[in-house]
Amino acid sequence: CTVKENNDVAHLPNTSGDPQWRDRISPSNEAMIETLLSHGAIIFGKTNLPFHAMDLQSYNALYGTTSNPWDLSKTPGGSSGGSAVSVACGFSPFELGGDIGGSIRTPASFCGVYGHKPTMGVIPKTGPHMERVPKHISVRGPLARSATDLKLLMDCLVGVEGIEARGYTLALPRPTKKTLSEYRVAVWSDEASAPVDDELVAAAEHVATSFEQRGAYVNRHARPDYNFAANNAKVYFFLTAAANALTNDTPLRAVTLKEYRQALEEREEIRASWERFYTDYDILIVPSHSTPAFTKDESNESNKAKRTLDMRRNGKVVQVPYYSALFWALLTNTGRLPSTTFPAGIGQDSGLPLGLNIVSKEFNDYVCIDVARLLAKECNYRFQSPPGYRKEDQGRESKL
Repeated sequence: CTVKENNDVAHLPNTSGDPQWRDRISPSNEAMIETLLSHGAIIFGKTNLPFHAMDLQSYNALYGTTSNPWDLSKTPGGSSGGSAVSVACGFSPFELGGDIGGSIRTPASFCGVYGHKPTMGVIPKTGPHMERVPKHISVRGPLARSATDLKLLMDCLVGVEGIEARGYTLALPRPTKKTLSEYRVAVWSDEASAPVDDELVAAAEHVATSFEQRGAYVNRHARPDYNFAANNAKVYFFLTAAANALTNDTPLRAVTLKEYRQALEEREEIRASWERFYTDYDILIVPSHSTPAFTKDESNESNKAKRTLDMRRNGKVVQVPYYSALFWALLTNTGRLPSTTFPAGIGQDSGLPLGLNIVSKEFNDYVCIDVARLLAKECNYRFQSPPGYRKEDQGRESKL
């Protein structure tokens, strides 16, 4: 298999696309890689990412630009863009990436593959070039061409390491429902503060209808009792900026101890809100990103916030701020929720993959993944090969 460039693999480069780290070599494996190798994996290469893994696209001065295999003028997403391309094109049966703001889910969506952002902490995240205390949001996770492969990878990677391993084990709940008909489903496909492209809104409605046709209960208006539009991004910012201040990464601005402490308290309010929400629903369907894969744009490098994205709204092309789509990623990151991205079809107008997320409560990782499996089994929502790639791999699970 291949792995993301900023995964620590002994004796291989880990530059994060930074020219100043051109000669940085990992002295040893990070915990996730060590576990993967213990299960017999053979790592034959690393895949591209944005500078310091902090962009919605995947390009840098060291390795250049990664393109989307469905349309070379489009981005594969970021930061695990090279990871998603490797899986989509059949270069690798699976990949390992990371997610701090949609970095697994956005590329999986843009390239039409499966990706899983785990509950924070269930996959160990320590290594020679990582902090000893993991950031409050960031996780490692797998990408693959089927939900079955995601489950297998989680079986390999989930666990406890270090001193904690002496005291307890981690046992994630297993799904108990056998068909889609048994699920209580909420669908959140659009938001005024983070508008979503017509094709993705339609895809979410198609998925909602598919659930209903199989007997599931679906609510298109259910929302958690927390004002995410007003507060969530601020909580995310303070937690990530404070963590960056303890590393060599440059924060957007300094965060005071009071702001950091308040953000920790507010995150507990967010987690409590999600717990209340999931007393009535088993899963939530949301977009991975506000648009399908967008045209590559490496302009305004010093201020990426000046960029805009084209989006179809009510049949008309409009422009939205570049980072407005982060609403959907941050929605579940601050709450530490598991989220599985699955292929939800190909856009009729764009001709590009459409990806949606299955989100459940904390530690319900296997529930999210199994719903993705059932959607492929019962409704044929599954991986499709990009044009020109191996058709015999289409919809088939890899032989892991």
